[in-house]
Amino acid sequence: MDMTEGYMDGMDAGRLYGDFIRDWASYKDRPKGQTDQEWLEGLLTERCGGIGEGEAKEMAAGIIASLEAHERAARSLEAAARQGRSKEEWLGEELQRSAIGLSAAQYSGELKRLDSLLYEQNRALAADLSRARDGHISMNPNLDGNIAEEMLGRTAQLQADLQDVPLKVDIRNVNTADSVDVRVTNVGTGRYQNYQMKYGKDARATIRMIEEGGYDNQRLIVPTEQLEEVRAHFQAKGSKKTISDRIEMDGVEGRAFTKADVQRLRDRAQQSNEAPILDDYYYSTKEYALSVGRNAGAMALQAAAVTTGIDVVMRACQGQEIQPDEVLGTAFRAGADTGVKTAAAGTLCTAVRNGKVSFLPKSTGAGLISGIAFVGVENAKVMLQMAEGEMSTLKGLDQMGKNTVAMFGGLGLTELVKGAVGGLIGGPLGVGASLVTGMVGYAAGSGIGRKVYSVAKKVARTAADLGKKAVEGLKRGARALKEGAKRVLNWLF
Repeated sequence: MDMTEGYMDGMDAGRLYGDFIRDWASYKDRPKGQTDQEWLEGLLTERCGGIGEGEAKEMAAGIIASLEAHERAARSLEAAARQGRSKEEWLGEELQRSAIGLSAAQYSGELKRLDSLLYEQNRALAADLSRARDGHISMNPNLDGNIAEEMLGRTAQLQADLQDVPLKVDIRNVNTADSVDVRVTNVGTGRYQNYQMKYGKDARATIRMIEEGGYDNQRLIVPTEQLEEVRAHFQAKGSKKTISDRIEMDGVEGRAFTKADVQRLRDRAQQSNEAPILDDYYYSTKEYALSVGRNAGAMALQAAAVTTGIDVVMRACQGQEIQPDEVLGTAFRAGADTGVKTAAAGTLCTAVRNGKVSFLPKSTGAGLISGIAFVGVENAKVMLQMAEGEMSTLKGLDQMGKNTVAMFGGLGLTELVKGAVGGLIGGPLGVGASLVTGMVGYAAGSGIGRKVYSVAKKVARTAADLGKKAVEGLKRGARALKEGAKRVLNWLF
């Protein structure tokens, strides 16, 4: 999937490619004992106009620290994958760790972009709890039972939308004997499950309510603090009833509530004449972080669909027979590529500071520049493996997605938010990463460069299709306001 070339023209790409060839040669020939940071300091001082030694030293340190953070994040993500955790779950945990020093309110504020879904859920909840014709909250002392149904059902619906599982939660508000309180249907398969909520004043009262009814075809939901006692009672009698404190279906779990929880909600609603709000009390920062992870996963697919950068490098190299660079080729295959990423980050940093690329402003931080270099080099390695038959298209795309998500984790919450707000996450990420992929691919020799380019074009088509589906899932889910995702959608499609 090609983007418009407004980000970079062919002349800039040619100069940038030439700069990388020169920088890579300089890196390989650096004096023995010179550290990567010292080499970067010299490069930045020499090539960035108006930069002093102090600023060059600070920038170089930032680039090295960022590359190390991305590498650590990649190793951590791989370890999480071996344990069966998804990249979205991993990123959520990383964002929580990166928020050390922020207050709970600040962290929540950074994570959440409360969207139209929550608004619609709150509006529906208020309508369902308005029992009188004048719209006032019912003053029935048993309203806590209705609230239990509503909150258990609506928080399950929120989780289904968040996870993009096609569940429809129907809160039936039927009061006939043995009627179903909540029905959850998987609209994809047609399978459904019925639920009955029993919220007695204590476990004994709840047990009595269950025994007085006929709920053989329904799953029973009871207050959290009563769950163990109620379960034990029916298990002792040999009952096969399924009893829980929350709605669970197809991997989705709603919230659990105690009897005291729903009584407090009842009292608050009746005193204030306002329906309970589905706010952070029910929708925790963990879920917000997971939602960010899902957005990052979708963005990774779309970034893989961008070939603008590698296209302009291909045109810059048109007709040239570039001799293989054995050191670079070995680094690609052996994974010992720290130097490649250092040189690529240095080249990109000098280009940004000198205004050679239009998709990143001169003020772009070292973290994002290093992240783009990291993703570009890692993706080039993956594409070479795909070209040489060592990795399938889908597995390669999955790994490229991990590369981008690892970069997000390496950036951390604050830098990630800055990048998203500034429009630097999304299209610029895709363009920059594909540019670096093309640069390092062709610097390794025409043979490797052409392989990488060929695979990149094939992968882009699959990535574009999967990316569209992922974004549609986000639109159906809990993050309609995610501006970064919207921005990428507008750029690409």
